[in-house]
Amino acid sequence: MKILALLFAALLSLGFVPNVSAADAPDSGFYVLGGVGRTMNNNDQSNLDNLLRSVGGVGFTSSLSDPTVYKLQIGYQVMKYFAVEGGYLGSSNETYNASGGNLAGPLSASGSIKGWNLNGVGIWPLGNQFSLLGKLGVAGIKESVTVTGPGGSASANGTKNDVTFGIGAKYDFNENIFVRLDLDRYSVGSSSSSSKTNVWMLDLGYKF
Repeated sequence: MKILALLFAALLSLGFVPNVSAADAPDSGFYVLGGVGRTMNNNDQSNLDNLLRSVGGVGFTSSLSDPTVYKLQIGYQVMKYFAVEGGYLGSSNETYNASGGNLAGPLSASGSIKGWNLNGVGIWPLGNQFSLLGKLGVAGIKESVTVTGPGGSASANGTKNDVTFGIGAKYDFNENIFVRLDLDRYSVGSSSSSSKTNVWMLDLGYKF
């Protein structure tokens, strides 16, 4: 994130990206964007701890690493106030580790997601190159999990197709280059059991 911020600052200081008004940006056309971000499920570790306690685990210590989420999207702005976009969404591994207490040995669980999404995007121009966004669509997210303990390893996969929605804010540097901050909500799990995951992402885009 710091690298992107420094890059934008350098471009502005060199005059590489001229200022434009929102009215100067074309009202229709294709665009691409890529982004990175994080999940916002702050209770994941406590949920996993409670699951381990429910099968008799006591006195153990645990840790949880945060995964990096990334996406690559292609879109088409139909008009000034509406666009359609979709593409790929994935993550690095989120890893849970537990040890000590009455556990027979160290226990670890690692999971990641990947899938697709397709959204309609409502655009509300605010002026000074800023816009607010509202998103509604569908997504299919596959979750892959591996658990390793003293007795060996086991893996499981599940896919959930569901409605997705989100909000965002966009800043147009010029008629081609823009940056976006998105907050989206996805269903993750399987058709029989799933949970909601909130993801925020910083995106850099180019409009053709």
